[in-house]
Amino acid sequence: MSKVSRHFLFWLILVLALALLLRIAHWLAVGQQPFFAQLIMDSWEYDRWAVQIAGGDWIGKEVFFQAPLYPYVLALLYALFGHHLVAAYVFQILAAVAGAYALYRAAGIMLGRVHGLLAAGLAALYGVFIFYDVQILKESLAVTLVSFLLWALASARATGKSRTWFVAGLLCGLIALLRENMLLVIPFLCLLTLGAGGRRLGWHRRSGALLGGAALILLPVAVRNGLVGGVFLPTTFQAGTNFYIGNNAAANGTYRPIVPGKQMPEFERNEPVRIAEREAGRNLSPSEVSGFWMRRGLDWAKRHPADFLKLQVRKFLLFWSWYEWPDAVDYYYVKSVSPVLGLPLLEFGTVFLLALAGLWLGRRRWSALLPLLVFIPAWMAATIIFFLFSRYRLLAVPPLIVLASIPVAAVLERLKKKRDLLTFGILAVLAAACLAPHLMPFEPRRDLVEYNLGVIYEKRGADNEAEVHFRRALEANPHDFLPCLNLGNIAGRRGDLRTAAFWFEKAAVLEPDSDGVYTNLGSVYISLGDFDRASKYLEKALMLNPENIEALQNKSVWFAVQGRFDEALELNRRILEISPGWEPALRLGEKIEKSKGLAINMNK
Repeated sequence: MSKVSRHFLFWLILVLALALLLRIAHWLAVGQQPFFAQLIMDSWEYDRWAVQIAGGDWIGKEVFFQAPLYPYVLALLYALFGHHLVAAYVFQILAAVAGAYALYRAAGIMLGRVHGLLAAGLAALYGVFIFYDVQILKESLAVTLVSFLLWALASARATGKSRTWFVAGLLCGLIALLRENMLLVIPFLCLLTLGAGGRRLGWHRRSGALLGGAALILLPVAVRNGLVGGVFLPTTFQAGTNFYIGNNAAANGTYRPIVPGKQMPEFERNEPVRIAEREAGRNLSPSEVSGFWMRRGLDWAKRHPADFLKLQVRKFLLFWSWYEWPDAVDYYYVKSVSPVLGLPLLEFGTVFLLALAGLWLGRRRWSALLPLLVFIPAWMAATIIFFLFSRYRLLAVPPLIVLASIPVAAVLERLKKKRDLLTFGILAVLAAACLAPHLMPFEPRRDLVEYNLGVIYEKRGADNEAEVHFRRALEANPHDFLPCLNLGNIAGRRGDLRTAAFWFEKAAVLEPDSDGVYTNLGSVYISLGDFDRASKYLEKALMLNPENIEALQNKSVWFAVQGRFDEALELNRRILEISPGWEPALRLGEKIEKSKGLAINMNK
């Protein structure tokens, strides 16, 4: 090995070691805290699903609604090491380090080894990567796979070999099983096969290899979906639902649940199906459900083209915003509890500014940079056409980092040759780009953080702590009905029905379209003996959602306590038609039968 090679190897090992140490240190700092040791929202759902798979349900019984690769990876880890989140975090940290190495190889092929080393270093120091590497979410694995995809695409264009294009296709398929909108990106990547490897002939073989690799990964999923649900979908059936969520009269560019208060994973699948089938008046296949919501979103866009265009512009600005728009876990909150993320690490704003500079400085090498120049806009378009949180743009960051390495390398090269005033001026500009995002500090979304902390404590059974957090969430955002709903639930469990009614009434004022709020009000007023109010609220709930089985059950109780046993039993039978075997309805039916028998005997 030459002296130069040993020199580069030393620095590469140092960069990868830094990436590893930062992630381990962050994990040790937050690993036992809420959101990491106690999961919520999508993280909780992935963990639940993985436990179910590892328990033997490897095929499943329904067409996939959520992308399946990540829970299956978790299930494999759980099957090997037991149900321990540590296994998942260690795997993701190691995979992230491997991704930094892949970025080194990708940038090295496109630009040279110095750029590769700098790209790996930027990835090691990118705070948002570290943030997601220690979460039970698919983002970390997706970033790693995109880094390997860039390596494969750069290598395939340099060599023109079909087998390398095939490997790139395999990676595309895997990414599509993490992020379904990758399916929209793959056709654009086929453009990279034109003129690859210095030859214009044979592009059809290269594009065929790329598409063949993707198909090889997606075909088993399509067959599995066909076997369990009769629909040969290559990924999931939520495309139409997600399109509608991002494109309707009430859309704001980010996620808003179709039914208020039903953003929990257990509802995200069922509610779109229920509404679509109610509108259609019949049972629908998964693809028909997706088509229903896609048509609804497209119809709105056709009727309101100006509003649709403004919404896309808003989503474009959200995509490039320096703010990390939160989902369940707030990046800025975690920065306040993690000493590692509290360091002056790279932020999106820095990468964005450096990438812009890299785009200009690398303008004479655009042919080599084509994998980046195709992937970034394709991923952006495939994201903003739906809706987004900041984590949805994360797959564009690895190629942006490669571009960002160009101005850093240029400054280092100039420092070697000429250390004049201009050089130090350029260096100052580069430092300013790194510092600029830190001069605009963003605060955590206190309402989101406090509400989700409340949910975690409520699931633990720690109602007193949960109540504190729900009240703080309401102080941060007095217009959010969800803390009111949870505070009412806590009061109800304590037997303080008047206080429960107060909170549910307040929730109903803040969100009059939530069937869950009216269901709870009906239940409380039945317990208080105010049957007229109970009936009014239950009717409102059932008007919003005729298949709300909890509202139907409360209505059945309402009939029973008034001695209308036949009507109560008829409604109970309807509940069991909607949800066969639902345990609360079975128990309620037995109680009503006993009460009816007792009433008949007393009359005799």
